[in-house]
Amino acid sequence: MADVRFFWGSFLALFLVGVIVALPGAALPLWRARYGVGEEVSLFFTALLVGLLLGVRLAQGERRHPLFPGALLLVGLALFGVAFAPGFPWVVALAFFLGLGEGTMNVLGNSLVGELFPERRVELLNRVNVAFGLGAVATPFALTFLPYGLFFALAGLLALFAALLVWEAPKVARASGEASGRLWPFLLAVALYTGLEGSLATWNRVWLEALGHPTALGGLLLSLYWFFLALGRLALAKRVAQRPLFSLQALLLGVMGLLALNLLPPTALLFPLTGFLLGPLFSTLFALVQARFGHKALGGLMYAGAAGSTLIPALFALLPQGGIPLGLLALAGAIFLLLQGLARREAHA
Repeated sequence: MADVRFFWGSFLALFLVGVIVALPGAALPLWRARYGVGEEVSLFFTALLVGLLLGVRLAQGERRHPLFPGALLLVGLALFGVAFAPGFPWVVALAFFLGLGEGTMNVLGNSLVGELFPERRVELLNRVNVAFGLGAVATPFALTFLPYGLFFALAGLLALFAALLVWEAPKVARASGEASGRLWPFLLAVALYTGLEGSLATWNRVWLEALGHPTALGGLLLSLYWFFLALGRLALAKRVAQRPLFSLQALLLGVMGLLALNLLPPTALLFPLTGFLLGPLFSTLFALVQARFGHKALGGLMYAGAAGSTLIPALFALLPQGGIPLGLLALAGAIFLLLQGLARREAHA
């Protein structure tokens, strides 16, 4: 019974990670109207990132209790604080605590599920990470239709409830793994994946506008992309779990096909389907690293993901518009080659 409680506590924690990730983009128009902010928003991102990096570092230890429920309590209080912040400097200060909780919850929520169900690790990690997509999709809609303070208060209450569910979560069962093979290809694959995911979400909308598609349509397709990302994790979890590396290569071939179609104006509208095929990638790589290298390697995985999700989309800003689809295709091809190399080494091991 405790395993079920911890699973759903982790599910809600990852839902809140999705809320925090989607929060800046969703709340920015409201912050402009409420506080009159402009360039100061960059301070929010900086504070969030510093907290995130520290949270990942804290989560690399062996103790989950009281760290995991404590992170959820901290996030809950920070969300209540954002709801009633009298000025934007308070929101910036609270962003540090949101990032601290996000990094801690992301590592411990995923690793706890992977340890509780080792024989179904790949499948259940994909299923529990559906929560991240739901949080990311729900946040813009909720902030559109709910009063500002009510949204943050409800999210804070959800965090406090999740803290109760993961109360007395067990300590890390195995800090270090068998260390079979090399870790760096997995880290690079995760960095490239998060870079591809973030670049598709940020820059493909610009590419669609360059092809002549209206801005509003680009926004709708972006929402569908995030929806399909969550749906892919749910629908493909069991199939990917049977042959993880082989399945991911097959999915990436499909992604490359869709990104090739992205070059043409009519078929570029199919780009949200890349989310469906990319959905299982991060959770599956997380499961493989946890099984082979243990809990301590997961911090490096999260750092690689954070670096890829920030640096690679930033590099796309240097490309001409015509280079955006080619850059996306090149990223997908690089991930495919990395996974192909890992599969070959596994076959000869």
